Amino acid sequence: MKAMKYLLSLALLVCSAASAADLKVYPYDGAKFVPGQRFDLRIEAENVQNFQGAAVTLDGQPVAGLVQTTTKPTSVEWTLRGQSLPTGLHELSVRYRDAAGEATKTARWYVVPAAAARAKNVILFIGDGMGWNTVNAARLIAHPYNPTNGTPTGQLAMMSGLSGMASVTTSSFDSALADSANTASSIATGQKIQVNALNVYPDNTADTLDNPRVETITAMLRRSMGKGVGIVTSAFGVDATPAAFASYTRRRGDYSAIADQYFKGDVQPDVLLLGGSRDFIPSTAPGSRRKDTTDWITDSQKQGYTFVSSRTELNAANTNKLFGLFNIDNIPSYLDRAQYKTTEALGDFKDMPYLWDSTKKAVETLEKNPNGFFLMVEAGMVDKYEHPLDWQRGVWDVLELDKAVEWAKDYAKTHPDTLILVTADHAHSLSVYGGYDATKGPGKREAVGVYESAGFPTYGDKRDANGLPLPETARTYAVGFAAVPDYCETYLGRRIFLDPTVSNGKTGAEAGYLPNPKICEEGGVTRTGNLPPTANQGVHTADPLPLFAFGPGSENFFGMMDQTDLFFSMARALGLDATRNR
Repeated sequence: MKAMKYLLSLALLVCSAASAADLKVYPYDGAKFVPGQRFDLRIEAENVQNFQGAAVTLDGQPVAGLVQTTTKPTSVEWTLRGQSLPTGLHELSVRYRDAAGEATKTARWYVVPAAAARAKNVILFIGDGMGWNTVNAARLIAHPYNPTNGTPTGQLAMMSGLSGMASVTTSSFDSALADSANTASSIATGQKIQVNALNVYPDNTADTLDNPRVETITAMLRRSMGKGVGIVTSAFGVDATPAAFASYTRRRGDYSAIADQYFKGDVQPDVLLLGGSRDFIPSTAPGSRRKDTTDWITDSQKQGYTFVSSRTELNAANTNKLFGLFNIDNIPSYLDRAQYKTTEALGDFKDMPYLWDSTKKAVETLEKNPNGFFLMVEAGMVDKYEHPLDWQRGVWDVLELDKAVEWAKDYAKTHPDTLILVTADHAHSLSVYGGYDATKGPGKREAVGVYESAGFPTYGDKRDANGLPLPETARTYAVGFAAVPDYCETYLGRRIFLDPTVSNGKTGAEAGYLPNPKICEEGGVTRTGNLPPTANQGVHTADPLPLFAFGPGSENFFGMMDQTDLFFSMARALGLDATRNR
């Protein structure tokens, strides 16, 4: 690959069309990179009228090798893939001319200096949707206050013994509000990415898989340092957060293409322990979402992976490459697997791993690589239960994540070159606002206690086989959400999951959602929502996120940080210099 500083002049001809040109340049102005991080240059001229010529320079030198296209009669585009830059400030200038006159565009990019390595390994835990308030709710339940004096009785593993802590802000390239795809991509690449996109910049083509790419930290660690890479999630296998660490697409719903990139892309993780199998099995298999006959369960084994499909098989595995699928879709909540164990939730999948099982086995597999490893572990179902306002299932999945963090911290005691990070991709609007007298039954507003009437909830009076509290206790917390559709509030959880809303049965402009009558029949209080009537669940918020850091390089994580800063802090801790190729 040629660095962009070696560039020759450019003469460009083409096209016809309609008014003054609008120029766009990607990477965007203000983008930052690490040395050697690869990206695709994309320049687009829209509203072209009788195109006459253009010149593109980088740091004052003409750019050569640009591929010119015409996506539609009113546009001209230029693309140059697989570029990289050395440390320092760089400026790309575009001077464009057509019948409407001349237009110019400038983009300045900064490549941060490389640093000396502090850590050999990174274990990155991401609680999907786990904002500060969600973490706090988990703490309140796992470690109730002393009822005699109100003092704390403990902390979550992710909150204790810290060597670094930060509050992280989120936004996307095109919105102040974010989704899991663009936020996880910001962590993976250090870039602002569009909502629903994975590690790509915008372009004006219809093809969602041809957008200009920016290289992920996992690809660079593999390419330049030879490190092992692992991805663990409780969500379905190609959901946005795991996909952000091994794929590239403008549409996070390109599920089959994402699955293919896991095994054919630039990362090809050594460990893939995932929730659902829909996108890895051929179209002829029950439950498949694919349109072709690709069978990654079979084909992965031809590539040297050991395949596992249950907790028993996972714990017994001893291999260098591991691929696991444990459900047809998302892995059900911790409460469903460990406590409720209903047929409705588990179906035929009676032996699914806990997140700490998958974390432990992933590390045991990856640590065989003498160059170290990068492991991303996602508690993906926190978000998927906060959306339907089922705070108990979401919060207990945080407690499951915390046990995985506890295991990782114990591992780091004997592997002190391991950096452990715990954070989220975005937040939800969950808030603990009172106590609730559960003995009065569901849906009783008079059972909500505030201030001194809230008292001390009695979580922990009963615990399960893993030591986690049962949600059923005499006095619970009153927990609500700020961003909601119309729904019925019962204050208490339920053994069988129910969506908060159902369709109103109408079509067109009148289509919308109503409170689920099954929940209302439990005695729920009808709540008028504050989201549009087309909303059927809660939504993400712009609230800041926690970040807890342990081990070497954790001094890079402190204060207020933008989500893109996490990428650069990880790169700094690992001493990543992607100008090298192994």
